[in-house]
Amino acid sequence: MRIILIGFMASGKTTVGKSIANKLGLKFIDMDREIEKEENCSIADIFKEHGEDYFRMAESNLLKDVICKEDVVISTGGGVVTKEENIDILKTQKNVIFLDANVETLVRNVSSEVEKRPLLKESFDVQKKISNMLSSRYDKYIRASKLIIDTNNKNVEEVVSQILVYIG
Repeated sequence: MRIILIGFMASGKTTVGKSIANKLGLKFIDMDREIEKEENCSIADIFKEHGEDYFRMAESNLLKDVICKEDVVISTGGGVVTKEENIDILKTQKNVIFLDANVETLVRNVSSEVEKRPLLKESFDVQKKISNMLSSRYDKYIRASKLIIDTNNKNVEEVVSQILVYIG
């Protein structure tokens, strides 16, 4: 079994993914953490030193690798859908789940860690930046996913329960 979580940054992919993996006895892979391990530096530093294109290439390469693993829950980076080739890969998978959160929820979730988020760090208006980025990615999340879960006003257990019902 392979479960892949997609969605905007701070939508709950890591928290939900760890919980599902724990409940089902599966391995958990956070793609952002894996890239940090491979590069031996933070995502913010990767963006600063090499740029977003370099990061997206590393992300695509990692996706191709992890998509072959079994008995795993994968938390993708929020921007994985910015590359069409990644959407094509995700569309071949059975359990791709979009954790859909609105701008207000995302702003609340990300407020304490803006400095760790390279695409938000330089923004004077975080809410507007998130709104614009989410608008440009939203249809891509929809196209890549098999299930959409509205995570607004839900706790982790409610989201996990919906996913467990879906995968049977």
